[in-house]
Amino acid sequence: MKKLLSLILIFTLWSGGCLYAQFRSGIFLHHSTGACIWGPNGSSTSVPQEMDKYNTDHGYIGSLAVTMNEEWWSPDDNEWVRWHAFFEDPGNVTGIGYYLPDNKIIVIKSCFPSSAMSDPGTPGDTIYPEMKTVYNYKWHWRHIINAMRSHPGNFFTIWTNAPLEPASTNADEAALSDWFCTWAKDTLAEGLDPITGILPANVYIFDYFHKLAGPDGMELIQYRSGAGDSHPNAAATELVAPQFVSEIFTAAIGYESIYGIMDEKGKDNSMLTVSPNPFLNKTLIRFNIIHSQSWKLELFNMGGNKLNTVQTGGKKGEYQLWLPGEGLQSGIYFLKLTEGSRTITSRLIFNK
Repeated sequence: MKKLLSLILIFTLWSGGCLYAQFRSGIFLHHSTGACIWGPNGSSTSVPQEMDKYNTDHGYIGSLAVTMNEEWWSPDDNEWVRWHAFFEDPGNVTGIGYYLPDNKIIVIKSCFPSSAMSDPGTPGDTIYPEMKTVYNYKWHWRHIINAMRSHPGNFFTIWTNAPLEPASTNADEAALSDWFCTWAKDTLAEGLDPITGILPANVYIFDYFHKLAGPDGMELIQYRSGAGDSHPNAAATELVAPQFVSEIFTAAIGYESIYGIMDEKGKDNSMLTVSPNPFLNKTLIRFNIIHSQSWKLELFNMGGNKLNTVQTGGKKGEYQLWLPGEGLQSGIYFLKLTEGSRTITSRLIFNK
């Protein structure tokens, strides 16, 4: 079940007297490939035009309207190794901290040179982080996403590779890039990567690669600028710009409600554990009530909608209970434990 399908648009932002944080404006950091998709690039549309249409279709006006600026990011290349270093840079000028305060949504991508991959790779490749191997790319992405996880006040989108057109690559390179991008959309995005685990709720993977690539992993010729030029053409802009806006903003707006139920102050989930996670039939929930006062444990879906109150009580102590998967659809859910002024949340994933 795709992450995007689990996200539900929140048309009413007021809930219980509290205003959810809004994730409706941001910045797109890119090089030339991104500039082509931003448009109009000789096409009849562009990302700004599609944002206008999105706002009209959903009735979003004023502060509810989606907006985005774009910027040519980094004077040098934007390979995954550079993004890795940028996201782990603690500086507010030289690292991701520069963009965090003014952009609730941050979209990043690499350009088509990233698809000139060399081989599957091994753990030793990380000694040479600029090597374009599948192993290194996975290593870079895991670190980037882990850094994104640490900034729940922002929503991030990371694009898969831009494919190379047939005259600019070969079968081996194309197959490796397809392998990596398939891992990103079918394993990482689905919470099945054993290292990353469940994809953070504030991260969305936009599978750009498979929108323009054929079964051989090469950019389809109807979307290239020409032989030897992998820049996306007008037809590619027509195809991708609407999907860019629809997918990214729908996911970001869905995160508004999730952010509203998250414990922003410490996210101390040590007192609320779920095992197994992911689970198939049922999972065991353990938690500790430290004060003798009323408490409640609630289950929410990815849209922030409460499905039910799992249990309530009024005594301190350690608790454990089974949560069955009956009636649930495959996807990501949130448990919210409220004890007085203390709120703890925990993510869990159900696979039928």
